[in-house]
Amino acid sequence: MNYVVTAHPADAVSHALVGNFISEDELDLIVSKGSRLVIYSVGPEGLQPFKEVPMYGRIATMQLWRPPGQQLAQLFLSTESNKFCILAWDGSEIVTKANGDLSDRIGRPADSGPIAIMEPRCRLIGLHLYDGLFKVIQANPSGALDGEAFNIRLEELRVIDIKFLHNYQKPTLALLYQDNKDARHLKTYEVNLRDKSFGEGPWSQTNVEAGASMLISVPRSAGNLPQR
Repeated sequence: MNYVVTAHPADAVSHALVGNFISEDELDLIVSKGSRLVIYSVGPEGLQPFKEVPMYGRIATMQLWRPPGQQLAQLFLSTESNKFCILAWDGSEIVTKANGDLSDRIGRPADSGPIAIMEPRCRLIGLHLYDGLFKVIQANPSGALDGEAFNIRLEELRVIDIKFLHNYQKPTLALLYQDNKDARHLKTYEVNLRDKSFGEGPWSQTNVEAGASMLISVPRSAGNLPQR
């Protein structure tokens, strides 16, 4: 019998984030490498390794969010097997604030891969894991997860990217998708948490650039954007 093990851990970076995860005064660089999470402190002398955390599964999505009243951001992770957790720094170690399973019994995994997005006011976490479905995880005003996750049906099957938009009273997302003629369009939806459904969004744009593949949501304070 042979026992085979890798001699070197995975070092290919799949995701990278910058935020105040360890300290509110200094930025941190958070990098995922397969099933490892590596945290670096960003200081005057450059990057300094701070902590390495093994994960039980390959990291598929990774996002930071900072609930109202919190000085430090928390880290949302999901794995390729659709398990998720929310990690936070308590001053001495990384603790798990929440965890669960996002898998559905039916559904075709999204061709574009899993996407996780944070609502700017931290009212909910959205995920696109299966074609035709948008999964919602609600949070209460303190940022703690509230209730079970639920799905909202999406008419668009070939989703390229999704982002929540800033400066809207209701949770509003922008959706970049491709139709059956390979043309790409941009559409917005309001998320109705009470009815667990989508409402008509404030605007849409048909026939965007054929090579469009990423959406970046910019808050109004970042520039002279039109009022909506």
